[in-house]
Amino acid sequence: MGLFIVTLLLWSLAVTRITSRRLEPTEPYAPPLLVKDISSLRVVFEQLEAKIQHAAKSESSPWRTNITSFSIAVTSASENLWTTSHTASVLGNYTDSTPTAVSDQTYFRIASISKVFTVLAVLLQQQAGKWSLHDSITKFVPELLEGETTNKVNWESITLETLASQLSGIPREYGQSDLVDPFEDRQYGFEDPVDVGLPPVDGDDVPPCGENRPHTRPCTRKELLDGLIKRPPVYQPNARATYSNMAFVLLGFALEAVSGLSYEKLVDLLIFNPIGMNKARLSKPPDSQGVIPDQTNDWDAHIGTYGPTGGIYTTASDLALFARSVLNNKLLDRSATNAWLKPHSYSESLSFAYGMPWEIFRTRDLLPDSDRIQTIITKAGGLRGYTSQLLLIPEYDLGLVVFVAGDGHALAWLRDEILKALLPIVEGTTRDQTASGFSGTYKSTDTHINSSISIEVQGPSGLVITSWISNATDFLARYVSMSTRAGGVARPGKVQLTSAGTRRGATDEVWRAQFVPDQFPSGGVINMGFITDVDTFTYAARSVEEFVFEIDASGQATAVTLPAFRIKLKRQQQQQQQKEISTGVIGNALQKLMRPLNQGYQVFGSRYTGHED
Repeated sequence: MGLFIVTLLLWSLAVTRITSRRLEPTEPYAPPLLVKDISSLRVVFEQLEAKIQHAAKSESSPWRTNITSFSIAVTSASENLWTTSHTASVLGNYTDSTPTAVSDQTYFRIASISKVFTVLAVLLQQQAGKWSLHDSITKFVPELLEGETTNKVNWESITLETLASQLSGIPREYGQSDLVDPFEDRQYGFEDPVDVGLPPVDGDDVPPCGENRPHTRPCTRKELLDGLIKRPPVYQPNARATYSNMAFVLLGFALEAVSGLSYEKLVDLLIFNPIGMNKARLSKPPDSQGVIPDQTNDWDAHIGTYGPTGGIYTTASDLALFARSVLNNKLLDRSATNAWLKPHSYSESLSFAYGMPWEIFRTRDLLPDSDRIQTIITKAGGLRGYTSQLLLIPEYDLGLVVFVAGDGHALAWLRDEILKALLPIVEGTTRDQTASGFSGTYKSTDTHINSSISIEVQGPSGLVITSWISNATDFLARYVSMSTRAGGVARPGKVQLTSAGTRRGATDEVWRAQFVPDQFPSGGVINMGFITDVDTFTYAARSVEEFVFEIDASGQATAVTLPAFRIKLKRQQQQQQQKEISTGVIGNALQKLMRPLNQGYQVFGSRYTGHED
């Protein structure tokens, strides 16, 4: 009985924690314009620089600082915001030249971040009409249909998309990370697999080739496919996600088949050259241009057919340039980019999902005054001696690159310290820019019509409507009542505006209203979420929740049109709430960005990417 009471109490506390959370829709603001001269950003980067460089030399840091070098870049959609680097006091063996100091121009192996470029090449080939993501891999790699049929992978049902999203269910490796290899065994502290309980094996079972080993050659295409088709599936296709390097090797083969080019030449043609990534490569650069840690490492390991899954060398500056290209939809159109950055399957964690090939995290832990969920789109990579991670936060048009050579434990500390310090500052900048650009009262210019609306930024909730008068009627109260569907008795909440991310014509920016209760509804398990619903009511075939702001050349709203109400309201005296938006650094940058592009107008990075007709 006592155990039951304790259990009930713990459950009650857990439910109270969940139901007491404020409801805050994700991405309540449009992305900010982030430039390096914003004073709050300068201050936080100076603080990060001091903290990180101190940790890089401290014996109390959670990694071996004497052998660990790193290079870091933070970028917005418009420019690099900050870089920092550190060179280990002890370096590895440089065979063709002497070491140089690590900078944002220093080469690292980025390992599995290479998969991002493979998937992008696949998407670009689809955009060019060369294939569909739903095509079977066997259309481009027909050898997969040959060989044994017992326990065989159902290759015909495996598409390019299932391979790219880690849903193929095929084996993780062939010829790599195999414990029959003494070199691999030494990584785990033993010399002979028989000594740890594994049986002796016949020579015919041993892969004749391998990847990133010093004493054997990489697998040829034929050897790799012959070995792969003998292995049974891990899962059935699309059943559940499991990490597979082989999936991206197969995508590399498919890209070569459809293009007639080698994988290396194709990514140069489709991605590196158009973006201007003149450092990225699949062949080893001179040692002096890279960093080699003083430990077992894969700096000069030739991984052959594994190139599409982990073969690229590049610099932090180059990968930051790539991040900007994604945030600005430079290669893919906006719709394709949106789809690319979405999850495809769940993992064993509530906060993690798999994409193509993204590793997508959602957290409530980065904003001290908010319960809002933030989404961070990442891809990590690791080879012996090298760990790396690319992070994209589209909510802020922000990218982060962290490269480590040496003790990989440094990466998580560096990444987390940057995110914890930087994101609250970026959030504050976003709120400031939104308040300056939109907050205030908008009134009808017709003195015979008593219609107005007042909006203000309310912390993490974004733009909130505080007054909404239509034809002398308190429409705000009526809208809340209709939204709660409670017979005119409204539950606590607010009416919030969120950016739709589209423009109409050259100057009109679309936002949407929605009623947001103050807290998660209680009384159930699966009804404690919040379903986005921003087009609930129409009036004569026009959306009641649609707000179309007119934006001037400095990024300031001058008027708002409410289509359902057939009225335009003019913004009154603009409030002088912010310091840096309408004049000076940000104002000048905004005016530069307010220019027509091929597919529309672009402001605040990827915020607006095309006209909505």
